[in-house]
Amino acid sequence: MDFHKYQEQIEGLKKYADIPQIPEDPYDVPVSLAKQLFDYQKTIQLSADQQSIYDQAMQISEEGGPCCCRCWRWTAFEGQAKHLITELGWSAQQIAELWDLEDGCGGSGHEHGHGS
Repeated sequence: MDFHKYQEQIEGLKKYADIPQIPEDPYDVPVSLAKQLFDYQKTIQLSADQQSIYDQAMQISEEGGPCCCRCWRWTAFEGQAKHLITELGWSAQQIAELWDLEDGCGGSGHEHGHGS
């Protein structure tokens, strides 16, 4: 883990503190939250327009999706995105920026400069 990037992630995630479906720490996702997000992934069906938003987020996120590989994080954050798109009307840019802040793969990129 790159500590500087981690500090930026923690700071960036603070602006979402009022949304319970977003973890405070990308490396410490509570099991209860992961289970909720898995449920969203299975049960939320996106409309064609909503799917387009999701697909655009995949294209512009740093990892090309919710995570760098199709692990549990991918599944959980796919469900999270479905919820945020359908319930809160989030845009592709908002989803991509959140995924970049939630990156748990440990790279050394910088989060500042993505601007929201």
